[in-house]
Amino acid sequence: MAALRGYDTTLAVIPKEVDMAKELLYDANNPEGSLPITLMLVAGPQADSAVIEACVAKTEGLIIAFDSDRQFLPDAALNVFMPPGGTNLKHVSLMSRYLNGEGMGFFANAAKAAANAEIWNGAADSIKEYKNMEKAVCERVKELGASYTVVRAGTMKGGASGDVLSENEDSGGEPSFLNPALYRYGQQDVSNWRLLFDCNALGVELVKGDTLPGPGFTAALTATNECGAGDSNRGAVATALVEALRTPAAADADFSVRSVKGRSFPQEGAWPALFQNS
Repeated sequence: MAALRGYDTTLAVIPKEVDMAKELLYDANNPEGSLPITLMLVAGPQADSAVIEACVAKTEGLIIAFDSDRQFLPDAALNVFMPPGGTNLKHVSLMSRYLNGEGMGFFANAAKAAANAEIWNGAADSIKEYKNMEKAVCERVKELGASYTVVRAGTMKGGASGDVLSENEDSGGEPSFLNPALYRYGQQDVSNWRLLFDCNALGVELVKGDTLPGPGFTAALTATNECGAGDSNRGAVATALVEALRTPAAADADFSVRSVKGRSFPQEGAWPALFQNS
């Protein structure tokens, strides 16, 4: 999404994720080499500290995001990508989660265990880690004289382009999202509910602060089908992270992303108002 918005983009990857990253980034509309994206290894014998340092030195916008709800930015990585003493950094977009605890508990825990392991259930230890990460990143941002935006997600669903690139007259989806190869990863099922989600849950609401609830007592019913409480499309979260880089109304604030039913995704010009009016 950053590259499609015109940013010269570097994606930090570990060796085992390179092939998957290429598979998800590129499709017939955007073949490899057509977008301003560089994959930079940050682990393994081929990782080059000089290349990493040079990239960090010129970087103006940084996005920190993890798909897993059990993965967080270690202090060592913070010091690499946001080194003390100053960089060229202007803005940092940090992905976090709904941390207020509403709509979590028994039903979310049960649905995560039985129906969809990616449900965000607000486990106490994860909430603590997210809060620690937010605090560390925001403090470092201020030390560097930059600004930040925290983008909060609930249960991450979908994130690929649906079947909009097909010849089906009733196709739906958002062509700027990832290659549909995404649907081959993670939990599988006969109906491919993730593709259906990407066709029918393209509406987006941004709510300022950390006030949105998790899936609540309907967690099991909405775990693998319709757009329920606490759901966030990966594409919507990614777009909010990117648009926050250049939206004044997003500076030094946090916003929660909620997906709602709809077959139209907010296009580029709509995002400033989404931040401003949230």
